[in-house]
Amino acid sequence: MLTIMKKILFSQLLLLFSILVLHGQQAIIIDHNYIDLAQLPDNWIDSAKAKLFIGYGHTSHGNQIASGMNALESCFSNGKFDWSHEGGEGELHLFEGSGYNEGYLDHDAGYDGWDTKTRTFLNDFPECNAIIWSWCGQVNEVDLRSHYLGPMEQLEEDYPDVRFVYMTGHLEGLGPDGSLYEANQEIRDSCSKKNKILFDFADIEKYEPFGTTNYQDYYADDACYYDPDGQEPVNRTQNWANNWLANHSDHELAQISQHCGSCDHSVSINCVKKGIAAWYLWVRLAGWNEPIVAVDNAETSNRIEVYPNPAGETLTVLVPKASEKISVNITDLQGKLVYSKEFTNTGKEVTITDHNLPSGLYILRLSDNSHTYTGKLIKQ
Repeated sequence: MLTIMKKILFSQLLLLFSILVLHGQQAIIIDHNYIDLAQLPDNWIDSAKAKLFIGYGHTSHGNQIASGMNALESCFSNGKFDWSHEGGEGELHLFEGSGYNEGYLDHDAGYDGWDTKTRTFLNDFPECNAIIWSWCGQVNEVDLRSHYLGPMEQLEEDYPDVRFVYMTGHLEGLGPDGSLYEANQEIRDSCSKKNKILFDFADIEKYEPFGTTNYQDYYADDACYYDPDGQEPVNRTQNWANNWLANHSDHELAQISQHCGSCDHSVSINCVKKGIAAWYLWVRLAGWNEPIVAVDNAETSNRIEVYPNPAGETLTVLVPKASEKISVNITDLQGKLVYSKEFTNTGKEVTITDHNLPSGLYILRLSDNSHTYTGKLIKQ
């Protein structure tokens, strides 16, 4: 027993040391940029398995993370992404709560008493060094300061050796100005301002894997259905997840999605993205602090201008810098390539006269020898 307690104490001290040295007081934000498996370091995955004992309270929507992790574990038979509730040899120790049943970490953060249940679990399992709770639709129905943010801060003060991970709520089809966006943004702003740890569930959910379109702008719901024109009255006739899988069946993420046995309320690729992002969270908690190459998405990389926009039969793209060769690719919102052409000696603009696009909304990517730029295009 003494030897076991020494190991537990050593593990806690090692994790705390890595946190203080490598992270300091900087925020950790896991969002839609964290889905590239190639950037996940194998040695830090092993370190997370060795260091972490995670307690995770959730109900059905929160189960999407576990489903995505299960898909990774099944797809990679070499044991790289193995995990269990007990944390056996070569496995990440991730204890899931009892869901809607009575037991440790039961229900989710939307229910009263989640913080008391956290204390019970931590007191009974002092070796636990990370806690995360999900939501199941209530994030915009409670007073976040008194119900969630305040109690989380009190837990952080009372259990200084435990990492507490904040989370946003899932999409509900309320659009870019809805109460859900406002509630999630309150959590984001608090985490950024106070240097907290955030798993941005909603941000991961609202982007397809290439990060080119924010589907919350098109009233996307948790099942990935959205309104193609993004206007009221809302009519969700398209599903970005199903469309992406149909158009990228050979992609690694699509192959992993085939191993997703279930994805509560949603589509397999949504769960897989969250499973990968979760592993990024675990390695960050273990001490990995290297920067990643972020997804090049339209919201942060919209450096090109297209005119007229809405476009007619002819459109002109302003080029950020002159290049000898520029490639222009246009895709629809389902990710299908509808136009592709190379231009040479363009100067500062490219004029396109042969696109033959039907009316609709498109994503335009312009690539030179060093960078890819992204913009939105409306065809009348």
